[in-house]
Amino acid sequence: MAFTFLRTVRIAAQPAVTISKQYFKGAGVVWANNIFQAEFYSLEVPTTEEIEIAVHRLKKSLFDAPILAELGDKAKISVSQFRTFLAANRESLEWFIFYLSGRNGKRAVYAYWSVNCGGWRVGARSVTRPDEWRQGYRVVSQV
Repeated sequence: MAFTFLRTVRIAAQPAVTISKQYFKGAGVVWANNIFQAEFYSLEVPTTEEIEIAVHRLKKSLFDAPILAELGDKAKISVSQFRTFLAANRESLEWFIFYLSGRNGKRAVYAYWSVNCGGWRVGARSVTRPDEWRQGYRVVSQV
């Protein structure tokens, strides 16, 4: 196992929505990189059912491929569930990693609360990018 299980979080059912900068601002997002904006802003997201998601701690630094291999189908959560999670975890000192579907397929998405900026900084990147996620980062997935 590449992770240590930390906790579960229940995410209520979410209505269909068209994603926008304002939509994320309501969850405390103050900055998003260009890839995140291109992949998710103005994306139409369908209704989701209530879900329980898991938060795991990386035991060692890893690339996306082994993380995705271990999580399998449970890796993906919806963009609206991601936003709801951020809204419920404002001011967390944890770095989070998510796997979301954007316009061009699966993306690794990170989020961390910036005390200096007073909100979440989020970014998206390719799951084939040759950079490791650091030991201790939190991976969020379906239970």
